[in-house]
Amino acid sequence: MNIYSSFGVVIGLIVGLIIAVICFKYANTNHKAKTEYDERQKVIRGQAYMYGFYTVLVFECLMLVISIGRLPLPVDEYILHFMGIILGCTVLAVYSIWHDVYWGLNNNRRRYSIVFIICAAINAIPVIASLRTGTLIVNSKPSSAFINLLVLIMLLILAIELLIKQIADKKEEGED
Repeated sequence: MNIYSSFGVVIGLIVGLIIAVICFKYANTNHKAKTEYDERQKVIRGQAYMYGFYTVLVFECLMLVISIGRLPLPVDEYILHFMGIILGCTVLAVYSIWHDVYWGLNNNRRRYSIVFIICAAINAIPVIASLRTGTLIVNSKPSSAFINLLVLIMLLILAIELLIKQIADKKEEGED
């Protein structure tokens, strides 16, 4: 990756963060960018962050061993590092969902669902385009659109987890 590509990624991240703040303000009932949690949620979210951190740590240690051993992998390094980030975020979110701390006190779940659907659609565009042109994998290596595929996989896992949790909660309410 050259300096121009790196600069483009940084600009993209900054624009993405600005859009994320706008989306959070839209999706929260009090229109603040920050989600509010009660004390119980904060404690459990701390555990979720710990598990997410350790997931990234183990992944990066594995990548370190592979790098030191100069084991060839058919994936560019930036995709591998992003995989670690996605794994950590997925562990954090799944743990939070299952322990009832994913949603904050000021979250509007319907609005957040809309934001997630829009995020999925935006990430699907480069994946679909690369599948149509046959460039998702080039020379036996995933292209940059593979990052978008990883995000879609994470969003799918979270959607399934939220659905399973919702069904489990309804079943539990019915038993009470």
